[in-house]
Amino acid sequence: MKTKFLIAFAVLGLSLASARSYTINVDAPSQAGTLQLKPGEYKVTVDGTKVKFTEANSGKSQETTAKVEANGKKFDATAVETANVNGVNKINEIDLGGTTTKLKFD
Repeated sequence: MKTKFLIAFAVLGLSLASARSYTINVDAPSQAGTLQLKPGEYKVTVDGTKVKFTEANSGKSQETTAKVEANGKKFDATAVETANVNGVNKINEIDLGGTTTKLKFD
């Protein structure tokens, strides 16, 4: 019985962890995976490899996929790594603050 309770609690914890959201700011028009993001504040929600970006002002959301990787230690804050490729601002990675998770976009 105790084992079943612990397993159920662990599964519940994992499902709640996947529902957590993070806030990022995009300073310039940017590409994240297959998405084009306008400048502004976004709430980022991760469910497996699916990443949803929700605009803070309008509530409009878009989804794409990312490679989810673990880092050796927790990130202190959520951070966005970008690069300018052929004149296009691309989001390469988002480090999720308070976790060891990073999202990598192709």
